[in-house]
Amino acid sequence: MDLSRLRVVLSGSTVMKYIFIFVFLLNIRSWPLGWHIRIWRPAVWLRVRHLFVKLRSSIYSKDKSQKIEDKWFESVSQLGGNPLDVTSHYKTWASLDDSDFNGHLSNSSYAKTLDAARFKAAIELFPLLFRETAWIPLAGSYFHFIREIPMLASYEVRSRVAGWDSKWFYIVHRFVSKSKKGDRNKKQIKQTPRPTVLPSLRTVSGPEETSANDTPVDSMPETSTEAALKSVANIIAAVEPDGAILHTIAVSQLCFKFGRITIPPSIAFAVNGLTGVESSPNPPPHWGKVRELAAKEAGGSRKKMADFLKGGWRNVPEDERWWEQAFADIAERNAANLQEVEQVKEG
Repeated sequence: MDLSRLRVVLSGSTVMKYIFIFVFLLNIRSWPLGWHIRIWRPAVWLRVRHLFVKLRSSIYSKDKSQKIEDKWFESVSQLGGNPLDVTSHYKTWASLDDSDFNGHLSNSSYAKTLDAARFKAAIELFPLLFRETAWIPLAGSYFHFIREIPMLASYEVRSRVAGWDSKWFYIVHRFVSKSKKGDRNKKQIKQTPRPTVLPSLRTVSGPEETSANDTPVDSMPETSTEAALKSVANIIAAVEPDGAILHTIAVSQLCFKFGRITIPPSIAFAVNGLTGVESSPNPPPHWGKVRELAAKEAGGSRKKMADFLKGGWRNVPEDERWWEQAFADIAERNAANLQEVEQVKEG
């Protein structure tokens, strides 16, 4: 082989090498362990912070070290927060490997992104629950696609608890992006108020229209299909309070487990410092009961809390169930939200 041909071969192999590296970098988020890194990142970060706390407190006695650790877990909890108002934010972007041939985020990528957003929300809302090795299985996901997310665009998933019953709790996830300057539809979008949780399929606010015989349209009988179409029209015009554009609404149905035992959502919320008491102090009124179970200086222990979560709560008389009393003030709001969630589940 002469020297000129050798140069061509070497040059070609160099080009192929760079092409391979370029393709690899474009699809790096879909390579092995890419999904796991995105999912476990908030949990690992919490573990690292916890490890540093344990290392700093190791110079003290066992009792004082435990008190420092208990205080730290209280500091990373949502003490005094309303579970229906606390929002978790997960920011990401529509990478090439997450997009389809139409140039926007593929339908399957919404579910993949939701895994990470849901896990981040769980870590932020329920750190004390994970401390006791409880877990949160997913029972179902429901999506309502409104407008596409373009390839390479940045977007955010805003997750908020919608409601709960004696077993299940539901999280509403809103896929949003910041509206661009000069958006022609921005003024029109801002005129329509954002639904509080989910768009109602029963009632839609808007200007009253009249039919050919001067009868108001809103007072005429309406089929379920017509009501749904009007509702969809209302969704499309909705934005977040900060002006972010809504792309997709998703609902996750979950429950809390300790081993194979189901923990009522109100207990999981209460032991993490969440409350429904209006203008609640920080910590909330029921926090003393939680500390009696979990904090060493209040007579609690890890074992005592674990026994309570494993079913010990059943032995508490109904009129003394502080975890239910903690959310009595938002019972009506919770029930109304559950009705909205059920409409999405039933299509």
